Amino acid sequence: MDTTLEKTQVNCPIEEALNLIGDKWSLLIARDIIRGVNRFDTLKESLKISRNVLTMRLAELEKADIVYKSPVKPGAKRMLYNPTPKCLALLPTIVSLMEWTSQWSSTEDKTWSKVIDKETRLPLRTQIVNQQGQAVPLTQIKISSGKN
Repeated sequence: MDTTLEKTQVNCPIEEALNLIGDKWSLLIARDIIRGVNRFDTLKESLKISRNVLTMRLAELEKADIVYKSPVKPGAKRMLYNPTPKCLALLPTIVSLMEWTSQWSSTEDKTWSKVIDKETRLPLRTQIVNQQGQAVPLTQIKISSGKN
């Protein structure tokens, strides 16, 4: 009986995502830029991050096409950092992380920020749906190797 396992290279999308945004700051920078905090100094102040680290992370996010910069006004040296469609696509992930933290954090005395619908002001939540848009229970989800 041959018990050797077939060695197949399977790429992990989580590993790939963490290579892009898995450091301490990148997802927080993307979150703030999505929220409209888009000037260097306001990002630095909001995140309590050093100038050098923010400069490096913004350059990496720009290279990865997650943010782009544009001058505050034509010919200006100061830049605005803007979300690309790739950055905006992180929003469900950011919301999921916020929900997960709110539910599972052992810190009970914190008031967590929430994501709300601009029009109704009601809280939003993420949900896993199938290709037809129907909700799928977590007990019915399987992470496959990509072959199935």
